[in-house]
Amino acid sequence: VNSKDRSAAMPRYITEWRSWSLGDVVAGVTVAVTSLPQYIAYAELAGLAGYRGISTTGPPLVGFAFLTGSPCLCMGVTSITSLMSFADLRGAEYKEVHGEEAWVDLLGTYAVFVGIASLLLALLGAARLVAFIPKPVTAGWKLGFALTAFAAQAPGAAFAAGASRLKKICILPKIRDAPLSGGAAAMYRLGWMAAHPHSWDPAVVMLSVLTLVIVLHGKSVFQRALGVPGLEVIVATIVGTLLALRVDYAGDVVGMAPPAPSSSGEGGGGTGVAMLTSWVRRWPWEMPVAFTAEYMGGWPWAIASALAFASVDFLAILSVEAETPAPGGSAPGRELAGQGLGCVLSGMAGSAPVGGSLTRSMVAGMTGASSPLMGLVCGVTTVCLGFPQVAMVLAHTPKSVLAATVLAAVLPAVARPKDLLKLGGSDTMVGWGTAVATCATDPTKGFGIGLVLYAATYPARRLTAKSKLEKKE
Repeated sequence: VNSKDRSAAMPRYITEWRSWSLGDVVAGVTVAVTSLPQYIAYAELAGLAGYRGISTTGPPLVGFAFLTGSPCLCMGVTSITSLMSFADLRGAEYKEVHGEEAWVDLLGTYAVFVGIASLLLALLGAARLVAFIPKPVTAGWKLGFALTAFAAQAPGAAFAAGASRLKKICILPKIRDAPLSGGAAAMYRLGWMAAHPHSWDPAVVMLSVLTLVIVLHGKSVFQRALGVPGLEVIVATIVGTLLALRVDYAGDVVGMAPPAPSSSGEGGGGTGVAMLTSWVRRWPWEMPVAFTAEYMGGWPWAIASALAFASVDFLAILSVEAETPAPGGSAPGRELAGQGLGCVLSGMAGSAPVGGSLTRSMVAGMTGASSPLMGLVCGVTTVCLGFPQVAMVLAHTPKSVLAATVLAAVLPAVARPKDLLKLGGSDTMVGWGTAVATCATDPTKGFGIGLVLYAATYPARRLTAKSKLEKKE
């Protein structure tokens, strides 16, 4: 193999400046702008104020760009990472008792846990083990996660006050004198809401339905007309915001970010250093590390949860790379390390763990990305979009529009779980069992239960394979 062919078959890293192109700049700016509604929506999904989705997304993108070998792979808080962390940490209960600022501290610390777990797995070469995850477990987990995401966002698309309103009017049944909790409670509330449409707020439902129509049916129209994917989300957000302003909408909106506290200059490394580190909410040594581990049941459970989260999170990166493969391939260990660095930076900024985003990566690929410079440009642009002038425009965006945007993303997976429907024999039981376990508990536990089910049905699988072999003979 000559040197030219060998270089073409190698991942391209950001240090290889000869692979940079104008397309990387165009793609980075386009991804940042078209992803603004997602940044806000997924922050809300993680239990954060919408404005935090913009102010915390840039640093992880910048950090990941220096490790990845993929020109299109975009990192950030996704529906998977936001919902998993919210479920694993029992976010709704914790926020209600301790408030949002304490929740941001807990979530950011957990993101650092997941980041460190990802870095350790990368150092140990665990990225290669992902290929051995059973397909029925993955298929069932995807459906269970999609249903969990649907249940989390549905109240925001039906009630002016979102999930808080649903919790007030829906009384959970008790088992052994204790009300349902976790995923089981979310599924019960979803069923109750579907059975009581008369309790929905008409103005909220109107905006949600309009958003769903634009996002689901406008995708092909805008892409065919302008050749840029993702525009349907921006159009839906603009239309929903303008309508809300026109009719004096009374439902929840994104709102303005509180004014940033003035810098005290402590430990002052000068104005330049202060500007470069202004995005940091908590340094790792300032975080409630011991409290977070204790809250999760002790260090063994905290470590196990972080390792499981990091492993499941990495599945998203592999799924994205399968859809948008890098020209020179990729190094799984390096991508897993990039995930770890991104999670640490996200936690320091006060947000959830990050993962690979399929929609943003597809936008990058279709707008000309040819090197990881795209991710660097996207991160820097996102930081600029967090300026007060932009936040002022987005402050009036209804949360029902953002909830409907997430619903549009998960609806196809809920309506027709293709991978799960292809299964047969004992794999069917494993797949559906994993889906039910994921819904009833949380995504991390559901994934673990799926692996146990797969191991338990191994004898039956071997017996089936043996009988098929005998029939052929």
